[in-house]
Amino acid sequence: MRTLRPRRPGRSWLAGRYHGDHSLSGPIPRRDPGHPRRACHQPASGAADRPGLLCDLEPDPELCISKGDGRCRQAPAATGDRRLHRRVQLGRSARHVRRSPDCSDAENSVRPHLPAPVRKTCVKIAVLSDIHANWQGLEAVLEDCPPVDETLCLGDVVGYGGDPTRCVDEVVERGWLTLVGNHDRACTDPAILEWFNEDAATVVRWTVEEIGENRLEWLRDLPESKTKERVLLVHASPRDHIYEYVLDTAVAQANLELLDGRICLHGHTHVPGIFGMSDGQVTHDYRVDTFRLAGPALVNPGSVGQPRDGVPMASYGIWDVDEGTFEFRRVGYDIGGAQEAIRKAKLPERFALRLETGR
Repeated sequence: MRTLRPRRPGRSWLAGRYHGDHSLSGPIPRRDPGHPRRACHQPASGAADRPGLLCDLEPDPELCISKGDGRCRQAPAATGDRRLHRRVQLGRSARHVRRSPDCSDAENSVRPHLPAPVRKTCVKIAVLSDIHANWQGLEAVLEDCPPVDETLCLGDVVGYGGDPTRCVDEVVERGWLTLVGNHDRACTDPAILEWFNEDAATVVRWTVEEIGENRLEWLRDLPESKTKERVLLVHASPRDHIYEYVLDTAVAQANLELLDGRICLHGHTHVPGIFGMSDGQVTHDYRVDTFRLAGPALVNPGSVGQPRDGVPMASYGIWDVDEGTFEFRRVGYDIGGAQEAIRKAKLPERFALRLETGR
């Protein structure tokens, strides 16, 4: 695995790496093979100790599929103030990214300035989705997770559960690349609450009052999609990044055809598994095991905070980029504690009860 040159005194490590303002004057040092990766349960202390974070975070126009017509289009320019989320992505310091007045990064993207010989592959990545304000579930996953180079969160940090503040703060503090889910979006766009059942809408309204403006701003700035190592990352599906449920073969096939042989990591359904194609037929497979990835494929790590496959255990996965594999993992958590948080907040009782059955 390639590593970066040593930090130069008085300069930002990221600035020296990505601005490309001078060439390498000597050989690239190799990392000690015995040096351990940072475990996902260890909080990041800054960009310099998070070597895999910025691999392939730019939108991929071939994979950024617009909602509705199923055609591939160039990703739209970013709008609004993205500074908070950008600081999270870039290790809490976005000073080395020069922004245009409209906050677009199109002309200042990070990767084009990184010379190919020192571009680093992220080896192992933890993939989480649908935390849903379940602190006990998230805590159990953090303890169970093996050492990884990076962690991705595919959306819905909030909703249903009774600990939204604690969960949002944990995700922000750890600097995970996080996408927007439908419950995250509902907190900042009340118009879509008409699509929610009344109990779910009640939790969203309570969450808005509970978490405060700074956390709402963070939710507002979350992106709908990203690509990493040419794998599409979304909350829901390739053709509808936030709202579509991929639960049956017809919907799965329509989305698999849009991927053109690629792979998509998504959440939203709270049901772990892999939809793929074999001899022209849609397949679905899941077990707590390691699968070799072959496109086209829709890979769902399941839900950390509200599993719905009949197994009341937190679900997540480990993506090994170099090996091209995905490992599904399950871990038990303090269900009683999560239920107590829901009841203490006086949220609908059914959201507490369903945690017992994983339905």
